[in-house]
Amino acid sequence: MSNPSDFGDAAFDAAKVAQAGAELAAAAVQPVAFGQLGLGTAGDNARNLDLLLDVDIPISVEVGRTQMTLDEVLKLVPGSVIALDKKAEEPVDLRVNGKLVARGEVVLVDDTYGLRITQIVDAAGRIESLR
Repeated sequence: MSNPSDFGDAAFDAAKVAQAGAELAAAAVQPVAFGQLGLGTAGDNARNLDLLLDVDIPISVEVGRTQMTLDEVLKLVPGSVIALDKKAEEPVDLRVNGKLVARGEVVLVDDTYGLRITQIVDAAGRIESLR
């Protein structure tokens, strides 16, 4: 091992080295300068939107809800009736990606079911639906 006396004044200079390192680190920190954010061009926005137009997102119509135990689910057979929490005249919920966005009524269009939207849910309504 080295003898401490071999380093001479190194023990005394350690404090100076530490202080110099701290000063160097403080001097190296510079504030970040960001450029001004602009509106961009309309062409850029249209191009960005075009990237999303063919993205598939799940849309579902929720007629009602209920809670069942796993035992009750396993006992379901063809012809079983499940009571839901909505009345027949109440509007059904339209959910996009699981989030409530509108309400409407179920209609029959050429032998297929459809949804006539009667209400678009505002931000407060979406927050309320999460509760």
